[in-house]
Amino acid sequence: MLALCITLIFAAGISIRPGTILLQDAPVGDLYDFYERRMQSIKIGPAEKDIAYNLYPEKASEGGTKATGFYDFPEPEWFILEKETLEVREGEVGEVRMWLEIPAEDGLYNHHWLLGIPVTPISIPGRGAQIQVGAYLLFRIETEAKSGVVPICAPEEIVAVPSKLEFLEILPGEEITKVVTLFQGRDMSGLYTVKRLDPESDVARLTILGTPGFPRLSEPGWIEYPDTVVIPGADEGGGPFPVTVNIPSGAQVRRFEEILMFEKVETRIQTGNETRPAFLRIIVTTKQG
Repeated sequence: MLALCITLIFAAGISIRPGTILLQDAPVGDLYDFYERRMQSIKIGPAEKDIAYNLYPEKASEGGTKATGFYDFPEPEWFILEKETLEVREGEVGEVRMWLEIPAEDGLYNHHWLLGIPVTPISIPGRGAQIQVGAYLLFRIETEAKSGVVPICAPEEIVAVPSKLEFLEILPGEEITKVVTLFQGRDMSGLYTVKRLDPESDVARLTILGTPGFPRLSEPGWIEYPDTVVIPGADEGGGPFPVTVNIPSGAQVRRFEEILMFEKVETRIQTGNETRPAFLRIIVTTKQG
């Protein structure tokens, strides 16, 4: 479950935005400037009184937050804020720019991470008592998909390689199968169920959002896959997972996305090192013969 913070209205008349971000295809090895690429920065205000805030990036679990399909951002220092303390004057809006710099390492492709940013009010000397309310921002970051790499997995993490499986410019009536490799950070192999993400569920509407420009598949039977899969333990490499796309001849669909969820089958004996649900994006475009 994702505790979403959209535009937040404070008791003292302050709003903060954006409260949540989904960044797909986050680059590995390159500096990403949110303002240059998306015209996004953290903005606080307008303020009713002079006020100040501390803000810094952290692993979302440190703030007591989880989100289905996303795991802790591994190194908060990869997320750079322009400043850690922001003073907002009465009637004004304060702004903090932000950057993302994930190191150039193959193991960092294909991940789905959740980053938290606490925004904590602090007193300004000589300004008297203030009613101050903080916030907690949540940013979801999906790193670039790449085949043929071995991911660095956290103990509870499942990673599909590639994390976005693309079937591009296929002909209706043409059956195509591709195979992803599933890795996990858990020591022991495990059995997992595989289901499509219900487009009407809260997770689909609030947490694992669709790729812009690609509507969810309305005909689930066009994509075939095993409904269970065994994922090897962390020291055993990855396990294959085949996906077949078979769009009927004559279908006029141009593009769509399907999202598959992987969830561990519960057993009577739990090891204390359990995985959490993961997801795989499937992107399809067609051409007409």
